[in-house]
Amino acid sequence: MNQPISLTRRLLYCALSAGLVCFSFPNFLDKSLTPSTAFFAWFALVPFFLALRGAKPKLAALFGFVFGFVQFGAILYWIAILQAAEYLSGLGWAVLVFYLSLYFALFGFFYSFLTDRLKVSGVWIAPFVWVGLEYLRGSRPWGGFNWGEIGYSQAPYPALLTFTTLGGVYGLTFLIVWVNTLLAKAIEPKPVVQNSFELEVSGWPRWAYFILPTAVLMMALTWGAYVNHKTVLKKAGTVVLLQPSIDQNIKWSKANETATYDKLEKLVGQAQITHPDLIVWPETAAPDYLLLMPRLMERVHDIVAGSKTYNLVGCLDAVRKTPEEVSYFNACAHFSPEGKPLGVYHKRHLVPFGEFVPFQKYLTFLGPVVGNLGDFDSGDRYERFQTGRFSYTPMICYEVVFPDDARKALATQADALVNISNDAWFGWTASPYQHAMMAVVRAAEERKPLLRSANTGISLIADPLGDVLSSTHIYDEQVLTGDVLVAPNGPTLYARWGNWLPRLCLIVFLVFVLRALTVKQKRPTVTLELKPELVLGDKEDDKHDL
Repeated sequence: MNQPISLTRRLLYCALSAGLVCFSFPNFLDKSLTPSTAFFAWFALVPFFLALRGAKPKLAALFGFVFGFVQFGAILYWIAILQAAEYLSGLGWAVLVFYLSLYFALFGFFYSFLTDRLKVSGVWIAPFVWVGLEYLRGSRPWGGFNWGEIGYSQAPYPALLTFTTLGGVYGLTFLIVWVNTLLAKAIEPKPVVQNSFELEVSGWPRWAYFILPTAVLMMALTWGAYVNHKTVLKKAGTVVLLQPSIDQNIKWSKANETATYDKLEKLVGQAQITHPDLIVWPETAAPDYLLLMPRLMERVHDIVAGSKTYNLVGCLDAVRKTPEEVSYFNACAHFSPEGKPLGVYHKRHLVPFGEFVPFQKYLTFLGPVVGNLGDFDSGDRYERFQTGRFSYTPMICYEVVFPDDARKALATQADALVNISNDAWFGWTASPYQHAMMAVVRAAEERKPLLRSANTGISLIADPLGDVLSSTHIYDEQVLTGDVLVAPNGPTLYARWGNWLPRLCLIVFLVFVLRALTVKQKRPTVTLELKPELVLGDKEDDKHDL
């Protein structure tokens, strides 16, 4: 009989899986949009599932928590060294990682509970539970932080990103988890003796668990490559993205205000040479309440009018609702070639503890620290802006990581998605690359071009297939020029139906739980094989008794 896996070995399996998942993303060793280890995701979870095998629900919850803590701790390491948060960065990292790990603790618990109660292989349980919990983690009001979701690791592979047109990034996550469960099933030790508690769901031979995931992955790659090859992209116009790379210590300094606008004017002048249809300034490129300050508006008017084209300018904005109440926004303004503002977009999905404080009424001690970063209100609608040849909808920084937000933004029927950002907060870390990869997945989901301008970080131009056509590096001062390519096809299935897949997974997950709670557990049947001499008694003993 096979020896049970020791607790120490199971914990090591969890840590190994977490490390493999971390290296599937841009990380502290490989800071790039195309990490060479991105394919690790397709087998990274195998040790974790081996650790869960045969574990009771409470112990499985511990394994899930350990896996989650090591994984998120490594992927989000940059939060612990975030200088903008000062002394709270380490505490914020620990609290956030602890919170996110609870989702995997729940996964471990329910994975063990459901497989034991329903006597069903984890192959048919894990993808639904995993995606259902990831959906909760990335949705408001439950969580709203989907960083590190394993489907995003495949952003370097446009052929695989085609799968996101069906169910969003959740479809890719579902596929990755399912493949991992099959591989874990293929290499797990088989018990020599099977009893009522160790039933195999199917009589598949071991090799079938290798062949099936390989075939599924090859089919997904082949289908994606074929669809991308058959998709004919058309040029809708040209764009120039500005990356001024202004240091955070200088950007918000009034003493350096003139130097900031001088640099932006120089970059716009370089951009104007190619006569683009749109020039995009990054998030808060104009670090003021621009539209309310005539002196600065005059400066920006002159810069934009000199370019003789449409400009999108990142700035701040304020609106007085009542004589006593003023709302403040992280914003961007769409300017005409004559230098006149034609429309303003107010950021809708704010960064918790960065742009607002949740439950600030009760967390008043956080106010002074977060106040240095921003204390904004949320906008109430998405905008569609028009250039001479194409239209676009803007999204600011963090909100582009949410698939349903991007889907709603592009419901404006815009031709392109413009994302402006400022990743200078995160320094020379993997965060800007992780952020940019998530934005690229939005392009593939919606089959819309992505035009991303960052103060520093990663500015890039991606086509509707999720293929990055050109990009910058961290802290490069650069003007990025490129074509805006559009796909002639209609909206994708994901664009039409939204998060139908994760919601379905959540429903199936809940059905599993209800079924497990109502199923009657059969007690093991004990059969006693009595020897004749024990039934009839020994003759000598009988004589003695008499």
